[in-house]
Amino acid sequence: MSEGSEPPKKEKKDAEKPAEPTIEEIVALLTNIAGVGPKTAEKLAAAGYDTLEKVVDADKEALAAAVAGLSVAKAEATIAEAADLLEKVNSGAIDLSGKSKSKRKKAPEPEPDRHELEPIKAVARAEERKRLVTGYEKEKLAMGIPVGPKWLTKFEKARIIGARALQISMGAPVLIDMKTAPKGRFGFAEAELRAGVLPMTVRRTLPTGESYDIALSILLKNTRLD
Repeated sequence: MSEGSEPPKKEKKDAEKPAEPTIEEIVALLTNIAGVGPKTAEKLAAAGYDTLEKVVDADKEALAAAVAGLSVAKAEATIAEAADLLEKVNSGAIDLSGKSKSKRKKAPEPEPDRHELEPIKAVARAEERKRLVTGYEKEKLAMGIPVGPKWLTKFEKARIIGARALQISMGAPVLIDMKTAPKGRFGFAEAELRAGVLPMTVRRTLPTGESYDIALSILLKNTRLD
């Protein structure tokens, strides 16, 4: 090679060929044909009908014979649908890449309605005005009973007797004459309750979690223990 001469230029490589479509891409393409589902599309691709053009140019009887479960009538309908789809693709009416000229724009969602609400304090005051206070409730409040009935319920009675019996079993002094009292710690506890000598309070709790302690002596005034 003589001095000053340029080395021979390498020939440009041929332009890279586009990548072969995957089976998933072929199935996705063929399912655009009306009446062709994924399973039928897979059978078409396996039989060599992997493009719209090949389906359109196929013979209906050959297509039916190549695709299991496909009748001649169904094959003819598939070919016709593929031809219609191909015509729309070539005219630009349908873009199988996901865009279509005839695709309508999604309508904007309407703005939600806005309503002006009264302050929470005003709502609370309105609820207070609507609440009806009966004479029975006034009577209970005057007695010092803000919650529940003005007598001792059977559940409260059982709880008091059980708690007092436990105290007696642990050595608490009995508050009534043991000679006339019935035998057993539960008998002592019930006798003390009837005598009204227990210095206890009853706690009543509302669903909101608020609780009120009421003297047992107040509830016993309106409770029948016989």
